[in-house]
Amino acid sequence: MPQDARTLGNLSVQLAAQGRWREALEAAHACLDLAEPGSVLYLWAIHMLACTYVDAGMPHRARPYALAYLSQAAGNPQLGPYTPYVVRAMGHIAYRERRFAAAMVWLLRAERLFVARGDREQAERTAITLAWVLIRLRQPEAALQALSRHRSESTPEHLRQGALSAIAYLQGRYEEAIALGRQALDGQSRFAHDLVDAAEVSLVIAHALRAIGAMDEASAYVERAAHLAALQGWETVVLLLLNHGAGGGDPSDSAADARGSANLRHRGCFCTGVA
Repeated sequence: MPQDARTLGNLSVQLAAQGRWREALEAAHACLDLAEPGSVLYLWAIHMLACTYVDAGMPHRARPYALAYLSQAAGNPQLGPYTPYVVRAMGHIAYRERRFAAAMVWLLRAERLFVARGDREQAERTAITLAWVLIRLRQPEAALQALSRHRSESTPEHLRQGALSAIAYLQGRYEEAIALGRQALDGQSRFAHDLVDAAEVSLVIAHALRAIGAMDEASAYVERAAHLAALQGWETVVLLLLNHGAGGGDPSDSAADARGSANLRHRGCFCTGVA
């Protein structure tokens, strides 16, 4: 029975790495059902569900699993590799709910946990997520500081470029925002199902193009943003916000986050494997 649960857990990891969220969640739920309650494997499955629900664009479904994990995992050293990911997921839940102060607290905590474990890549990915929160709060200088804290060769450059594009826009450097945004969208390290920040970056480009008077091209990027948002399963209200952006507004007004964002690239959460 435990071996069957482990097999299902590993299957959920593989499916999530491919962006096959429904199947990944089904496998993780099956793993949880077979695992012994309270065991490390059981809590690993709860962690997997918390992160995958956020990745799948359903943070409201992630919350009870994240809270259950954090309450039951406290003080268990065997669960150390998984806890930072759940803490980061809580940051994304708060971000989606526009509770930016809470999001910052969770993300800073996750960043510290990754640093303590010597995981520079995940610390950087978390700092990039924090930078987006600071962008929402219209604090571009603080966002730049967050980005400067870590630098890992294994972190895809397009993640950093996307945040830098939004920062450049807020600082009035529109041509640079457009160039960085396009680089972020076309990054060679971006997988077809790795949408993470694609809609938001597209919208940043649209606003920057509008600021320099390139109205037709800006409209095309708004349409691209709406298309990417639909692919990511964003709610109708988010699409309305995107459409509102076609007539003006500011990319820092929207707090929607994309699939895969619990880990900035969904594969990040699953490198720990099954306990």
